[in-house]
Amino acid sequence: MQQLKVAGLTAISHLSRLLTTLYIIKQIAVTQGPDGLGLLGNFITLVTVAGTLAGGGISSGLIKYVAEYSGSIFRQLSFSGSALIYTGVASLLTLSAGLVFIPGLTNYIFLSQSYRSYIYFFLIAQLLISFNNFGYGLINGLRKNNVYALIIITGNILAVILAAYTIKHYGQWGAIIAVIAPVICPFIPLVLYGVSQRFLRNVRFRSLKQDSVLLSKFSLMLLCSAICFPIVEMYVRNEIIHVVGIEAAGFWQAITKLSSAYLSFYSLFLTFYFVPIISSESSQAKIVAEVKKMLFFVAVLFILMFIFFLCLKETIIRTVFTDKFLSISDLFMLQMVGDFFRVLGWVIGFVVVAKAITKLYILGEILQAGLFILLSSIELRYTQGLQGVVISYIMTCFLYCVISITAFYYVFRGRRVLVSERKTISNDKY
Repeated sequence: MQQLKVAGLTAISHLSRLLTTLYIIKQIAVTQGPDGLGLLGNFITLVTVAGTLAGGGISSGLIKYVAEYSGSIFRQLSFSGSALIYTGVASLLTLSAGLVFIPGLTNYIFLSQSYRSYIYFFLIAQLLISFNNFGYGLINGLRKNNVYALIIITGNILAVILAAYTIKHYGQWGAIIAVIAPVICPFIPLVLYGVSQRFLRNVRFRSLKQDSVLLSKFSLMLLCSAICFPIVEMYVRNEIIHVVGIEAAGFWQAITKLSSAYLSFYSLFLTFYFVPIISSESSQAKIVAEVKKMLFFVAVLFILMFIFFLCLKETIIRTVFTDKFLSISDLFMLQMVGDFFRVLGWVIGFVVVAKAITKLYILGEILQAGLFILLSSIELRYTQGLQGVVISYIMTCFLYCVISITAFYYVFRGRRVLVSERKTISNDKY
């Protein structure tokens, strides 16, 4: 029953986020066209990365440890205080590094120095995104999923209003603001909720060094994700621009945005429901059983969604974008094949996150990134078309999925408990 409740709340909040994202992409596609969407593609990816990584990328860590420390309010308060300081320091370091490297960052994102002001705006916005991520992790760690859903829905309503106004009146600048709006607007309801709660007023700062070590593992894992796959995505997009053209890059951006729109539901569900279950479990048999159930659940759900998209693919593309994008319909269905294997691989990946097995997580991210670079480079060289890139994506996700599931059963076979982690948890509780 709890699984259905969390899935339902996640679905509602994600649906509001999905509709908001699709509305913004639709308006940008209508006003800017494929070329404009292609130009903003790397910036959209940058904002997507910030939505996860800003503030040190510790949302999963907060969820994990706040849930595990549920038996001690004092430990929850002290860990939350440490996480708050960690978030603030990480966001300021990001701002400083961004200002130092802004010429190179601007050139990589936009292939021109003419758009530097957009990067300045992003660097300021990531401060708000950082504290949003802190709030999300804390709320879900306390199992207040209904509050999280309400905050996300309210923030998305505000984002739609802001995006509609800015796109209409400010052209490309308006599009930039609209892209960032969904990840900064929840800051308003989040602050209003935070000031009304006694919990945040009682946070403590007694174990900053110890907790920072725990949180740094999650920062390292999320940093690796940010460096690997999204940056590789930017690399592939730039290669598409050079080999095929900017219009093709716009089409590929449309495919990946549709893909990421529904994939984020699985990511959120696994984070908010699956991670707390696995992180507090020490029995090898129970972990394997939970993984089997989750693999079956997400596989069935994805197949049903695939059938739905297959029947309505042209209607969906026409609704989300314009008739100019109908040519991507077949490529989008191919993309979904890759996404199916990617989601199955994520189930194993979130076990690694829940157990904070940093080295294994980083190895997996490097493997994915390396495969995609290698395969897409080969396909672009010989096919010089988008279909080759999508096929490379399918091959990457399939190979990663097979390797992940095989490695999971090999690693967990014969392991009765994850002794080192259980000792860490028991020592941290007081």
